[in-house]
Amino acid sequence: MNNNKTRIVSGIYKGRILSCVSNDITRPTTDKNKEMIFNTLGQYFSGGVALDLFGGIGSLGIEAISRGVSSCYFSEINPDTFKVLKSNIKNLGIENATIFEGDYRHFLTKYQNIKFDLVMLDPPYRIYEEIDFILSFMLKKNMFNKGCDILLEIPKEKTYVNDNFRLLKEKHGAASKFLFLKYEGE
Repeated sequence: MNNNKTRIVSGIYKGRILSCVSNDITRPTTDKNKEMIFNTLGQYFSGGVALDLFGGIGSLGIEAISRGVSSCYFSEINPDTFKVLKSNIKNLGIENATIFEGDYRHFLTKYQNIKFDLVMLDPPYRIYEEIDFILSFMLKKNMFNKGCDILLEIPKEKTYVNDNFRLLKEKHGAASKFLFLKYEGE
């Protein structure tokens, strides 16, 4: 772990510090970006099931839990990062989290019967192109509840369009772009 810290911005865990990892693979969402994301999604949730597919240290999913989602599923492939994710959840005493160590494709196959109300996708930039596969797979398996909010964090110079999702907003960070989508289907 390194000296970088990130905190929970709001909700029941507000101000609590999350441990980070020291590698060039994991880039936790900054506190400033988390605040912008959840101000855009809505400050608080009254239940619902969330997915933090590229969970990292759990920053986005734990923030969603802190703000009221009923449960959150996390997936993380990097063993060192997974340990920190698991530790962050344990240290906060979170019991409504399901964590999966492994590839996102294995996660999607294993949990394809779960329906989500909030999906957060912040993949490593090197696999940004997999977003279409992920959302298409989830659509095919009916993994979105009607009205599901979807957050995509992608490289600033990239874009994403899919006719199955309505683009609500686009916001820009220093190195990335945040797309806020809505699934309005069945």
